[in-house]
Amino acid sequence: MPEPVLPQVKNIVFLMLENRSLDNLLGWLYKDSTPNYFYPPNSPQRYDGLEVGKYSNPDTSGNLVDVIPISDTVWNNGQGNAVPSTDPYEALRAYPVDVRAPLRSWYGVMNQFFGNQQVISGLPSSNSGVPAMKGFLQDYSSYWDNEPHDVLWTYTPAQAKVINALARQYAVSDRWFCSLPSDTGPNRAYSICGTSLGRESNEILWPPPEPPFNGVKTIFEWLAGAENPKSWGIYFSDMYYGGKSYTECLFPQLKSGGELALIETFYDRARGKMGKDGKPLELPAFSYIEPKWTTPGIPHVVTLQEGTDYHPNAHICLGEQFLYNVYKAVTEGPQWKRNETLFIITFDEHGGTYDHVGPQWGAIPPDDKKGENGFKFDMFGARISTILISPYVRPGTVFRAPEGSAHDFDHTSFIATILKWAGVPLSEVAGQSKRVLCAPTFEGVFADKVVNTETVTTQPWQCKS
Repeated sequence: MPEPVLPQVKNIVFLMLENRSLDNLLGWLYKDSTPNYFYPPNSPQRYDGLEVGKYSNPDTSGNLVDVIPISDTVWNNGQGNAVPSTDPYEALRAYPVDVRAPLRSWYGVMNQFFGNQQVISGLPSSNSGVPAMKGFLQDYSSYWDNEPHDVLWTYTPAQAKVINALARQYAVSDRWFCSLPSDTGPNRAYSICGTSLGRESNEILWPPPEPPFNGVKTIFEWLAGAENPKSWGIYFSDMYYGGKSYTECLFPQLKSGGELALIETFYDRARGKMGKDGKPLELPAFSYIEPKWTTPGIPHVVTLQEGTDYHPNAHICLGEQFLYNVYKAVTEGPQWKRNETLFIITFDEHGGTYDHVGPQWGAIPPDDKKGENGFKFDMFGARISTILISPYVRPGTVFRAPEGSAHDFDHTSFIATILKWAGVPLSEVAGQSKRVLCAPTFEGVFADKVVNTETVTTQPWQCKS
């Protein structure tokens, strides 16, 4: 059994939100200031965010349109809470059944990355080099001409107040990429089992009840089967299908072995509410939290149902309020006060929102499967926001992969780090995911003693109707 890492951490809370790039929410995080600490210490001594007038995308006529903050005028009338104002394409290639995409077109994430004034004509390869990230506007405006420029509008720290305050108080990565350039289901699968089993989009995951990942081993089984077993719980905000949470729909094998409960149970456990036995409740060693899911609105096709997941085109203030509620519950509880808790915030994918950093080729395919469009799973997706919240994290930290790592962080880094924390040999994962074996881990971000005693009190905006 390997020596576990992060022995000072006794329980981990994991919240994966939805469909926002790093630039979209945290691009201006350090516009007027400098981080206090960088990990590794000899990595670039600047936060790789946005700069005024530096980034743009061409429209379909070739005119350059700047990436800008959401204006005060738009923000103050309530529209700015829901930018972009419709849901961009999220899949690697727009679904054939997507009524917004011309038949057999290559709109979608690869076009956002590799397109420019014109849509790409086929699947790029590693010979295409690092993407220029110039196709977002063209891709979005192919079906949304009401305000197509808003896909290049980005939130300021004064607008996305809660997530920016947490990123500044704790540790944020500016080199964390989703696992593949596509949408929710496959990326969440990489964070749970290290592979999507050759599935490159949500389209072939649904409709239920066909469970796409039934039988694969997940982080939950690995934790429960450790030499020193770790308890786990999945806490969800609403049922997704058939009386089950979204994660249960993907992984029906989770019906036993841990706690599956509504989010209210998480809040009770986090705050140490008194149980029926007269003892305070506690969180399990690993808590996995689902937000309330947004059903994106598509004009004349689907009515918007807003969730708390930050997903476009819901108002982010609902996501901000949910994030604030989870953070408050964690930091007001007895386990946090005993300096035992690590709270991880991340996003599954970028959801078509702009980011200026092109992801790298050279990602390790987890297995020998190829996607339905021939994708080899050898490229990461867009950057997303990952924040580590702990008393052992120095305030104002920006972190990247450890020195000597051949890869940036992606969602398999969660599995690799958490299993190392639990003392589970990563060789146990090798048969299912080769990528987990070489994923960089983030235990080096943490100090051995408490270095952060302040908590964030920033209140979220109230949504305007």
